Amino acid sequence: MIRRMTFIKMQGAGTVITVTAALLLGACAPLPQQNDTDAAAAASAASATQAAQVPVKPAPPAPPGERRIMVGSANGYHLMLKTTPPSQVCDDGAFADGVRYGYALTWNRLVSEDVRNGGKARRKFDASTVHSLDDQYKIQWDGKERVNACASDGYLIGRVVGTHLAGVDMRNGKPS
Repeated sequence: MIRRMTFIKMQGAGTVITVTAALLLGACAPLPQQNDTDAAAAASAASATQAAQVPVKPAPPAPPGERRIMVGSANGYHLMLKTTPPSQVCDDGAFADGVRYGYALTWNRLVSEDVRNGGKARRKFDASTVHSLDDQYKIQWDGKERVNACASDGYLIGRVVGTHLAGVDMRNGKPS
């Protein structure tokens, strides 16, 4: 069960500690070494806190296989994408890297083209945070076998998905 705890600051040095201890321990009776005023305040605060608790609804479950992928940097323009990797993806990390790169690169290019054609200016991803990982995910061979097939395929599929999602988002969700 998830509970939201609220700490109430009251007068008196020991009251905050008393309220905190009462909440953490779930105690209904006053803790030892309290005077009647502190005990009453602690019990009152515990009751008020329990009454003020709002049931927290869990987030609705994501569809099976759905991934949430953050694109951009925390200090700049960023957004959370929701996508389900195709069934042939066997490296989720590489897929997410490909989606990030494909989306950010395509979004910045489409925004620039739109502004050049007289469209409205939109926020762009910080170019210094948009990095190709093509070298990291390039195909590596061991004789006749690809040793990183899952990673390289996942990254390439992710780039295609990211590019597609950026185009759809640029058209406000309208298919081409």
